[in-house]
Amino acid sequence: MQSERAFQTMAAQPDTKALGLHGLFIEAQRRNDAGSARAYAEEAARIAPSLGWAGTAVLEARCRDGDWAGALDLLEQQRRMLDRATYRRQRAVLLTARALAVEDSDRDAAKEFALEANKLAPDLVPAAALTGRLLAEGGHLRKANRIIDSAWRANPHPELAQAYAELRSGESARDKLKRIEAGARRVPGHIEGALAVARAALDAQEFAKARSELSPYLDRPTRRVCVLMARLERAERNDEGRAREWMARAFNAPPDPQWTADGYVSDRWLPVSPVSGRIDSFVWRVPLTGAIAAPIIEPELPAPISATPAPRGQNPVITAGDSAIRSAPEPVKAEPVIPLVHAPDDPGPDGFEESDAAAKEDNSGWRKIFQ
Repeated sequence: MQSERAFQTMAAQPDTKALGLHGLFIEAQRRNDAGSARAYAEEAARIAPSLGWAGTAVLEARCRDGDWAGALDLLEQQRRMLDRATYRRQRAVLLTARALAVEDSDRDAAKEFALEANKLAPDLVPAAALTGRLLAEGGHLRKANRIIDSAWRANPHPELAQAYAELRSGESARDKLKRIEAGARRVPGHIEGALAVARAALDAQEFAKARSELSPYLDRPTRRVCVLMARLERAERNDEGRAREWMARAFNAPPDPQWTADGYVSDRWLPVSPVSGRIDSFVWRVPLTGAIAAPIIEPELPAPISATPAPRGQNPVITAGDSAIRSAPEPVKAEPVIPLVHAPDDPGPDGFEESDAAAKEDNSGWRKIFQ
């Protein structure tokens, strides 16, 4: 192409090299040549670290390849060009991705990365959930509780509710219910707290409590509410007819929030958008109509009693591995929760800290649960 030859000529001259590389980068993108585009961006970033387009392109390319160490190194080089909040947030996201990538192969490194990520961004849900799991696994229950609680109060989320529910292994279902109820009181009126209590109540066979928690959401129930109601009707009353009705409603109920970015819906948090490549693009919200959806994974959902719906078409799913983020032809299943180890000499997590008098009074009861 004539334009590409012109850019090559510019790239060969010292005074126009950066401009020529930018042109070559754009041309490579137009013909979907990711390798060449990355090479041009890498060269431009090397000769002119202040070039925003080059730094962004290289950072996104390293993230796509799962090169989290390389991405963190580049972020450090760009630190002076970023405001403090952006730098801290992006570093937390990359550290969380790195921790998740080595979680199964190097637990100590994963805990180190997760702890730093949580320190930089305490409200980052995946970082808090992972940090809490890894700390609890090592018997550091008080610290794990504080980290999960801080993130929960900022962003009530089912991943945090699950991490909190699994915080102490070996406890009875009723003791767990008491802990979950105390945690739900920290976010009064929030559906995630109600759903967490309802699940714990079902496990403890406290059916009246489960029904009471779900009742405010029955006028326009979401899918998770419908499924929990199906479980409740079956467990409490052995009413298969009502259970079928609730499962049928679940198929057409309003969706629950999911991780979404650029119109793409994922069953798990991802550090970068598979659509745009942007870092920290995923947010927890109800997907917009027409979004590309990955299957909803709900480990506690019972199988449908009636005929299953027509299978969905395959969607691109991006997963973080030790060396790469790649497209997969099959939906990715949610990772199983790691069994947590409770140190026998640990008295258990601290209570939640509140500043007002009413909260402190309530908190005294919360502490008693763990004594």
